[in-house]
Amino acid sequence: MRLNGKRVLMVGASSPASMGAEVARRFIAEGAQVMLGGIGGGRAELGAELSVPTVEMNITDEASLAHGIAQVVETLGGIDVAINFAGMNRAALIAEETFDGLMQQATLHFVGTTLFIRDVAAAMTGPGSIMTISSVTAELTGARLAAYAGSKAAADKVVRVAAVEYGERGIRVNSLAPGLTHTSMTGAYFNDPATVAGFTREVPLGRLPTVSDIASAAVWVASDECFQTGDIIRISGGAHLRRLPTPRDFTL
Repeated sequence: MRLNGKRVLMVGASSPASMGAEVARRFIAEGAQVMLGGIGGGRAELGAELSVPTVEMNITDEASLAHGIAQVVETLGGIDVAINFAGMNRAALIAEETFDGLMQQATLHFVGTTLFIRDVAAAMTGPGSIMTISSVTAELTGARLAAYAGSKAAADKVVRVAAVEYGERGIRVNSLAPGLTHTSMTGAYFNDPATVAGFTREVPLGRLPTVSDIASAAVWVASDECFQTGDIIRISGGAHLRRLPTPRDFTL
């Protein structure tokens, strides 16, 4: 019961097979009161499975975000922990990028993350923990990742700035940076054994991370045991020490 009594908002836990869903299950097992925010029907399905309240909340829309956070405060009585899982997976060569494509990811990963931190921190009345989800691709370099990795890297810088700005209030702000993890968003990668093998070869610990690994890290960062802020906490088995595989590596 490491999170006993913690009031937790999770945004972007969009389906029972998502990373956020596994984190929500673990938080509930650790004694937290969880409320799910986001858009789309998957949130309601997961809320019903876990018997937790849900609220419509779009982190890229200021009115929707403010209304959703107000609902969470009313329902839970406050917010102690908030995690932003909202993300999208879209890859394109720079030569094929468009303004709209770039803005879509920048708005969600960079702007949305910043607004989420701003509004959640404003709603906290005491010390708290705010997390957002990054990726090892924000640190490693590979083709087709300009929009995704670029916007994730920008959000990581916001995390560091926020840690400085909110530290005096006892609010910790951190980012979790997983390696390639099997979720509902990344399922297509795992349909190809050669792709899985290529990524696995670059992990010093010999396997890809799981949603359970991410949940374990999130529990610690949310708990009072954690004295970290402004950190990018890698959950990759050491993949950040090597490189992203290239297409020529995707052979069994």
